[in-house]
Amino acid sequence: MNDTTEKRGPGRPRSAVDEGEPKRRRREGGTVHGKRLGVSEDRLDFARFKYRWINDNPDRIRAMTEFDDWDIVKEGGSVVKADKADLGDAVSQVVGSNADGSKKLAYLCRKLKSHYEDDQKGKSAELDRQLKDMRAGNDRSGSKQGDYNVASSIQ
Repeated sequence: MNDTTEKRGPGRPRSAVDEGEPKRRRREGGTVHGKRLGVSEDRLDFARFKYRWINDNPDRIRAMTEFDDWDIVKEGGSVVKADKADLGDAVSQVVGSNADGSKKLAYLCRKLKSHYEDDQKGKSAELDRQLKDMRAGNDRSGSKQGDYNVASSIQ
């Protein structure tokens, strides 16, 4: 402090002139992907993986990781091993509360893009088949729907 500044009383903070500009509170490493469930983009490899948040509902994490190729992302960018019960430093966010009042977490997971695209093609094929049946005037079982003709309504 120089001699021309006024003396502070006990508990009075220093002025901004004394300390210089305050440091900005920004995330390091560029932009943030997402809003509420944001993750710094420098930690994500969009060229190789597809990312999503999975809620920790009963058996949801297990079903998605063991049976559907999703891997839980850890803080360092590696993944949690499938045989580990402890999620340790997995990337997670609080997304709500459970019925017992405990916090509900969502975990950041990733899947190889090639696996993800194959899954999406399978879903699209099933939807295309259903749409084809509807255009033909068939119901779910494949039989005709009688006097209703959908073909004139669906383009």
